[in-house]
Amino acid sequence: MPQPHASDSASTGPASATNALVSRIERRLREGPFARATRYGLRRDLDVPFDPPEAKIPLTMRPLEQADMMALFPAESTGRDAAEFGEAASRLGLAEKAPDRGLVAVDPATGSPCYVQWLLGPQDNDIVRRIGGFPELAPDEALLEGAYTPPAYRGLKIMPAAMAAFAERARELGARYVITFVDVGNVPSLKGCQRAGFYPDLLHRYLQVGFGTIRRNRFEKLPEDDPRRAAAF
Repeated sequence: MPQPHASDSASTGPASATNALVSRIERRLREGPFARATRYGLRRDLDVPFDPPEAKIPLTMRPLEQADMMALFPAESTGRDAAEFGEAASRLGLAEKAPDRGLVAVDPATGSPCYVQWLLGPQDNDIVRRIGGFPELAPDEALLEGAYTPPAYRGLKIMPAAMAAFAERARELGARYVITFVDVGNVPSLKGCQRAGFYPDLLHRYLQVGFGTIRRNRFEKLPEDDPRRAAAF
């Protein structure tokens, strides 16, 4: 499945250059010799009235801060679990490429971030291109991506509540429509997006060959009468 790529840039110095090279090689190896994936591009129209869902715990929303990434992706947990390591690597790439676009939901009982996502508007299309795997945004579109809930907070319906709130902030970027992408087989995330007011609008077909040396992305608009637009996940 395509994910935002970690940055290949590094600060000056032999150690930094070596670390960047090792990271780049590890990322390529994780991609494998061949992969394909199909994702839904889900869309929300902010002009359509919507009753936002509530999480099982109170939440406050604010911009992402640097310390939040360490709280969301502690080294001791990501180092033991390959899946969590991959999740952390892709979000760290987003945080580096879009440092001012991150948003978090916070558990006020502990002050800890319990959900993170990145919101990009049409003025951020250069960032969207660098991230890769997404279409260029139209003047009235925003992209909401990189959703992540730490294991301790899963099952509390935080994703749909936070995602619905973050989507509303796209108005500040001049957008009427908000899009997000989810693998067609990831039913829990599709359900969360649907509860946040999103519905299938696009199909994204992704192909990579040779450990990511060749990548192809194709985006197809679903016909207006396509039953997948009204699918209940």
